[in-house]
Amino acid sequence: MDAVHLKALRCPECGKDFSPQGVLTGPESLEEGAIVCQKGHVWKVASGIPDLLHPALTAEDEKWVAEYDEMAPNYDEAVKVYDQVLGIDLVEERKSIAQIVPLEGPVVILDVSVGTGANFDALHMVYHKEIDRFQMHGLDVSTGMLAESMKKAVRGGYRVRLTHGSIFNLPYRKNFFDVVLHSGGINTFSDIPLALREMYRVVKSRGTVVVIDEGLSPAMRKTEQGQAIMKANSLFSARPPLEHIPEGARDVEVSYVMNETFYQILFSK
Repeated sequence: MDAVHLKALRCPECGKDFSPQGVLTGPESLEEGAIVCQKGHVWKVASGIPDLLHPALTAEDEKWVAEYDEMAPNYDEAVKVYDQVLGIDLVEERKSIAQIVPLEGPVVILDVSVGTGANFDALHMVYHKEIDRFQMHGLDVSTGMLAESMKKAVRGGYRVRLTHGSIFNLPYRKNFFDVVLHSGGINTFSDIPLALREMYRVVKSRGTVVVIDEGLSPAMRKTEQGQAIMKANSLFSARPPLEHIPEGARDVEVSYVMNETFYQILFSK
């Protein structure tokens, strides 16, 4: 964790910013120690990842997060089943993220529900010669997933600034990111409107929010393949939650990707 990471954050309890003087313990790199917000709330840092999860998880949420922690080391292998079932190459599909980022200049990007960091790894594959112009931040509620994301970045030789936190209370400053990305999860969220409002809050004016999740296109739903996919996994019957797009959002677009099996929503502030 460094000063650039700290600058992006806000206290999830009171909303106050952190500052370089907010370091309580640990070396300058903030690999281990704690940070404190302007109001005095203290948050631990371990392996360079600040723990800004607030409020604490419920007992029910702890159970499913524990499941994600356990599956994290094998998650990338497990999702390869999509390649066969959907007729896609998931690694190649993730590279399409490069199409939504500015072609030139510095870019500050946040991947909420970052998982194993597969989206950033794909971005690195496309822009490996200029990856330093991307300031990449990732958030997840699963510490197991964050650990895998960190390993992937180290292996790839690029930097990602990771934070343990909740999509329902993003511990980031408002109007901070050029691109806010979420893929694979919003269909199951307990409060979709709140998650979208939080993504909208932290994106810059004229910045872009991208939401991708399971959901067949209208045309695919009518096919035999589409019917089989929805029968095998009901998540693919989900429709884009357009009714929950935050008030004030601009340039709302819906398209279908990954062989028309996932919806993609784009909007800006």
